[in-house]
Amino acid sequence: MNGGAQTLVSIHEQARRERLLDMEDRVGRYRTACFAILALALVAVGPEVGWWWVLPLGAGLAGFALADHRMHRSNRPALWVAGAWAVLPLLLAAAVVATGGAASPALIWFALPAVTLGARFEPRGMVLGTVYVFALFLLSGVAFDPGAAADNRQLLIATAALILSSVILSGALVESDRTYRRRSTLDPLTGLFNRNALEQRLAELDGQPCNPEEGLSHALLLCDLDHFKRVNDQLGHAAGDAVLQEVAYTMRAALRAGDSIYRVGGEEILVILPGAGHEKAIEIAERLRNAVRERRPVGVVVTVSIGVAVAEPDFVDSDDLVARADAALYAAKAGGRNLVYSDA
Repeated sequence: MNGGAQTLVSIHEQARRERLLDMEDRVGRYRTACFAILALALVAVGPEVGWWWVLPLGAGLAGFALADHRMHRSNRPALWVAGAWAVLPLLLAAAVVATGGAASPALIWFALPAVTLGARFEPRGMVLGTVYVFALFLLSGVAFDPGAAADNRQLLIATAALILSSVILSGALVESDRTYRRRSTLDPLTGLFNRNALEQRLAELDGQPCNPEEGLSHALLLCDLDHFKRVNDQLGHAAGDAVLQEVAYTMRAALRAGDSIYRVGGEEILVILPGAGHEKAIEIAERLRNAVRERRPVGVVVTVSIGVAVAEPDFVDSDDLVARADAALYAAKAGGRNLVYSDA
């Protein structure tokens, strides 16, 4: 079962990556609005506090723009997101120092990076981020001028309470969102992605360029366990569930990094192979078929029939791709089962 455990880890890692990118896309427009509000507020008091804050604010915007550009192209988008986020409290600290330290009107804006912690990081990251924000808050608001800090202690205490409250409340809201997303995109029995996640992925693929000669191709494998009803009828549904779990683990372990796998029906599983042409798709399908046959989950001989379809130039048509994979699967079943059949 070690291979299965590793498979489940990779599935959850991919889910976290997709959630992070989705959250960043959603937060982006609101983040820009917050920067604009902050700038307007500081412009209003610019004659009194000076204009040094323009530099850190502009640098913060540039940092997020770079991270937004690079994170979708990176295998580790969390690093870009974390880097851009970490720069913001640092720049806010510089703005606080430049506009009066403990008396700065920018002091309360430390709540801005605090409130977005939960959307970007797991609980451990939230704790580290809170410590980081609080340390910069104390350095810029207290250590910079202890005398002024004593005179403005009420503002400092209120800001500290706001920072901590923002982290706690946003963390609770985001945890609720994570729970909902896990339930809505993951199959609880196998840990594979479900139909909701598949629909989202197919929508992303629809209309993408497709040119096999340039390595721009996508393939679909539609897999169905052969005679699975017999397992449930003869051994019971508990054994059937165990078979599905082990088959799911086995198939995921046999796939490449970047391939995605979905449970779309009772014993029906769909695999998306990005960048795979016809030969590679057949090779992977045969690998899956052999792996399932050799696994013998809960001591039961299980075989799988697989229909293969590869996107045609010049653009991906997901409806056509699914229909052709379904037709190929039907042909594999009609041909005797335990077969890989391609529509090509």
